[in-house]
Parts: sequence; C-alpha cells; structure tokens
Amino acid sequence: MRTREYIEKGESEGKSLLDAMRDGSTTDGMQHFDAEIERPIREGTIDADTGFTYAANAGNLRLEMADFLEEQRRRCKPQKPKESDTEFEFTR
Repeated sequence: MRTREYIEKGESEGKSLLDAMRDGSTTDGMQHFDAEIERPIREGTIDADTGFTYAANAGNLRLEMADFLEEQRRRCKPQKPKESDTEFEFTR
C-alpha cells in the first residue's frame, strides 16, 4: 500500500518510491536496479568499479556496500614484511 501512496501523493522528505521498494524487497518481492547490481558485486561476478559505472546512483550504492568494500580493502592490503623477510645473507 505504501508504494501506491507514493505514486498517488508524490514523494516527500525521507519517503521516496525507492525507499518503499527497498522496504518491500523481502516482503513484497520488489526490486530496484542498484540492489540487482549489488548482488553480483558481492558474489564476485562483476567488479565493484564496473557495477558503480552502471548504477542508477553510484554514491548510494557505495554507501550500501561500505561493509563489503572495507572488507575487500583489508584483504588486499599489502602485508607488512616480517623481519625475517628483510634479512639478507651475503656470501662471497
């Protein structure tokens, strides 16, 4: 019913059709484009940059995926070399 109200009465502050679609995604089977892009990014089917290129709102998608992007950064962060890795033995 909420979606119908947004269409009939228009959107207002903090209440948009997109909000209704997000809220109804689990109960009413609604879908919105950026959620459909988010899924293959999280699954590793497409990379994040490609997904953001095609997103309806790349900024909002980045915010929605902040947890995932942070985890990816942690995994890809170069490890600090161990002392044993930096020791060299010179022979003649």
